[in-house]
Amino acid sequence: MRTMGFGRDEMKETPDVLLPTVEEPKTPVKSLVRVHFEDEAYELTYFNDRFDLKPGDRVFVSGKRAGEVGIVNSVSTKFRIKVSNYERVIALAQTPIHGTYKPIADKMLSYDSAALSAEAFRTWVMPPEEPASEEEDDEIIYGDGYEIPLDDPHSADGVDKAVFGRALNYCSSGRIGYISLRDGVGKAYVEGEQWYELDFRIRNNTIEEAYCDCPYPGLCKHLLAVAVTLSVMAQHGDLDLGRDFVLIDADRFFNMIKRNGQTITL
Repeated sequence: MRTMGFGRDEMKETPDVLLPTVEEPKTPVKSLVRVHFEDEAYELTYFNDRFDLKPGDRVFVSGKRAGEVGIVNSVSTKFRIKVSNYERVIALAQTPIHGTYKPIADKMLSYDSAALSAEAFRTWVMPPEEPASEEEDDEIIYGDGYEIPLDDPHSADGVDKAVFGRALNYCSSGRIGYISLRDGVGKAYVEGEQWYELDFRIRNNTIEEAYCDCPYPGLCKHLLAVAVTLSVMAQHGDLDLGRDFVLIDADRFFNMIKRNGQTITL
């Protein structure tokens, strides 16, 4: 199990990580791709006509494994198939990472305007949103959002002791994949039974208008875990909440760099 390194002694000075610019693939190449999913002992084959895929790419597919992230293991352009016999690759994670980052505990921190956007990170872990049909009710209704003081998240209204304990476990087990703040507007992605999307604002050292799309009918562990992460890093002086920033889980950060063939400069 990983730890966030909340202790001041564990927050040692480390060099910044500078990532070079990497061009996105532009021209689709039709291919048959073998895709591996974490819970499968074997690969599945999909038809691709939307992307120029390479081994190591993270993709979403149609069919039974829709909504799950798969890793491309092999790509073949030598085939003759009946397309209707195959499910397809429908989305590709935006893998290139740009900007300058600094390791902080189990996260990579950047104040760079070129840092990975929330929209790009979403493609790492969540399938593309399907447009709603005319018959579906796609209206999103908001109630009052939660408020969490960052100087003491435990004191927020509606905190359940057991839920707060689970939030702390999330902080120490790498569940907070991404947090960003742009012009006071925050976005986060937290891994629970599935990936959850969180929205919030930060004003006067307080998280306001905080929402999570998980089904829990109260102040959930996902929001509390994000609040605790920001609180600890800010109190230790490692994160300036007055600036736009991006925090990415370090394991996912370096795995994505490796899969994309990027190099870093220290």
